[in-house]
Amino acid sequence: MSAASPLPYQHGTDPQFAQRAAVTFSLEDFGSALVLSGPCPRCGQEMEFTLVKELFRDGAGAVAAPGRPVVMFCTAEAVYDGSPDGGPGCGAFWSLKLPAGAGG
Repeated sequence: MSAASPLPYQHGTDPQFAQRAAVTFSLEDFGSALVLSGPCPRCGQEMEFTLVKELFRDGAGAVAAPGRPVVMFCTAEAVYDGSPDGGPGCGAFWSLKLPAGAGG
């Protein structure tokens, strides 16, 4: 079981979240999925966020608009007081642009 986090659950965003994630997250391209990993910009806990091919490609199979934003959210497995249904994540969400050619 994961350790308790000192932060309470708080559903929300901040422009700084996207800026921090853009600098600290790494991207692995598995062809059928992209995995972004790094510390959550709110709680600092390590997390992974997976995008399945159908979510980042258009209907013709081409990568949707290079640099298109993807809404991400914290998936850290720490325990957060006030988390709905005791689910994972601190409640933070942000929009991050995929680099050109990701998933191509």
